[in-house]
Amino acid sequence: MKGLHLILASESARRMDLLDTAGYEFEAVKSGFPELMLEDPVETVKSNAEGKALAVARNPDTVVLAADTIVYVPDLPQGVLGQATDGEEVGRFIGLLQGRTHEVHSGVAVARGEDLTLRHAVTRVRMRALAAAEIESYVRYGEGIGKAGGYAVQGRAASFVEWIGGDYTNVVGLPLALTGRMLASAGISHP
Repeated sequence: MKGLHLILASESARRMDLLDTAGYEFEAVKSGFPELMLEDPVETVKSNAEGKALAVARNPDTVVLAADTIVYVPDLPQGVLGQATDGEEVGRFIGLLQGRTHEVHSGVAVARGEDLTLRHAVTRVRMRALAAAEIESYVRYGEGIGKAGGYAVQGRAASFVEWIGGDYTNVVGLPLALTGRMLASAGISHP
């Protein structure tokens, strides 16, 4: 549809790279929405994606895409792991994830005028057992800061991952197949 403008309600380098790679033209705008951390991983990502989209939504000629991604470890009491804020948290998160399977949950919201579509994607990831020196080296590298679960699957942490069940791009931060369908429904066709 001509005249529609796509806005990504995020300044995430990973989300921007994924949309660029898929060929979409868009403007990135920081939403300013204060992210929530709820007990349920699905409700957490859906609530955050919705809040980000609505914070940026402008008019019917603008399609706003927003997403939120977290890591969830079903067999841990704390369960939900958000973005690691510093090296200490990266080390703690990787220590919790190594040697076990976890889930990466993303909420995706597409808003156009008064219409909002909200979906969820989940990908299962198994991280191999790691030596303490591997974790320490990864922490020193600094890649995991600001990443859900404290790691970037598209970076050095790729060597930690033994198995992925589901959409790889979801683990990076934006499930592209789901997003493409949602954008097409809102009038933004795949380039």
